[in-house]
Amino acid sequence: MRAILPALLAGLLASPALAQGDLPPSTATATPAPAAMVWYFDRALTDADLQGRSLRELSLLRNTIFARAGNPFRKDWLNAWFRAQPWYTPAKTWDPAKITPIDWENAKTIAAYESSLKRAELEARATAVKARLKAAPTPEDRIELRLLSVRLGKWQEEAQTPKADRSPLEDPSLLDTQLTNAQLANMSRRDLRLLRNMIYARHGYTFKSELLGDYFASFDWYTADPAYTTARLTRLDWRNIKVIKSLENELGGPMTDWEHMKEDGWFVAA
Repeated sequence: MRAILPALLAGLLASPALAQGDLPPSTATATPAPAAMVWYFDRALTDADLQGRSLRELSLLRNTIFARAGNPFRKDWLNAWFRAQPWYTPAKTWDPAKITPIDWENAKTIAAYESSLKRAELEARATAVKARLKAAPTPEDRIELRLLSVRLGKWQEEAQTPKADRSPLEDPSLLDTQLTNAQLANMSRRDLRLLRNMIYARHGYTFKSELLGDYFASFDWYTADPAYTTARLTRLDWRNIKVIKSLENELGGPMTDWEHMKEDGWFVAA
């Protein structure tokens, strides 16, 4: 984002007394150690807390804040990970009051760091993950490559994963086919907003939203075209927009820039 200065961060924090993912909501500030990853901090995050973390780790770190307040997760991998934690109890309606001012600031700090990662860095990470997957595949690296696909706007996995198992955010070429509710089932309101606007972006729409403009500008296939008109949208495009909007409405309506900036900051919630 233009409004977010890239974070220059170094190191990882971990606690020798806790197994990965077993941090209860009341645990005090973590101390450095080479053992397990720490997912929650009750003090302001520093530069040393984020450097070197994968997109998957940053997502878990950020969403642990919301999980502690009972937030239910639509994304399959996040839902499975948090449901495996003994302290997590999802609620139909999560309680924002359980998120402290420090929590909000930490979520924004993590989101800012995520969004500050440049395309070259993301491409380098994707290359490294693909090399690891060839040598010794792990579920964590498969999730990471999918997250990198979303950030790069292009399917990255070299394995022939069936298109039916891909998200259209991971593989925008799926927008050349009719979207189904099943393909959108685990997308958040933020994801749905990005996907809906991706249809316009693929035809060169110039975004009035700085948030969306910056997001799509990071894709090598996006070029803003002042001559854009809705006449470029196909019947398929309009059908897919209708499917996405229908689900957005079921979840409370399309998310706006105002909601992002006032409540969460861009990219804060899953």
